[in-house]
Amino acid sequence: MNEINLSREAKNALYKMVHQTTGIEPKDIAEVLGDSHKTILNYANPNMDQHLPSLKKIEAMLMYTRNPVLLKVWAHKLGLMLVPAKSLDDKGHEASVVEALLHVNSHTGQINQQVIKALEDGVITPAELADTDVILEEMENHIHELRNAMKTETAKYLSALQKEKA
Repeated sequence: MNEINLSREAKNALYKMVHQTTGIEPKDIAEVLGDSHKTILNYANPNMDQHLPSLKKIEAMLMYTRNPVLLKVWAHKLGLMLVPAKSLDDKGHEASVVEALLHVNSHTGQINQQVIKALEDGVITPAELADTDVILEEMENHIHELRNAMKTETAKYLSALQKEKA
């Protein structure tokens, strides 16, 4: 497979990434990628199938613009949802409710697989127990994150409610 074929939606997303990213002009992207301004405009033209960027260039554009529009298109095509992660200054990462819930659900599947695998021969070995403990500890951490995310959202609601009453 020598050529890349992008869907119409992906081509439109490239257009948006190049032309509608706040504070970034196509000439800025050209400078970062080491391509001409005209080449970047061709990449962004949904009607120019012969001028598509390589995956390496797409990744560089994504990292420079920080515009996830193309990732959103691809996630949607795969039946997935792109969920932004919130960062809090120096406090690290605070998970959103949906993100934390997705982690818990993921670990639920992992623990199910691990327990079934451990029970296949009717004996749970120390190694299988250790593997199970690792998954359970990660799951407990994500349950804690989910609880905190729920509390944060509740606090936001109560704060807004207080401001409304005042």
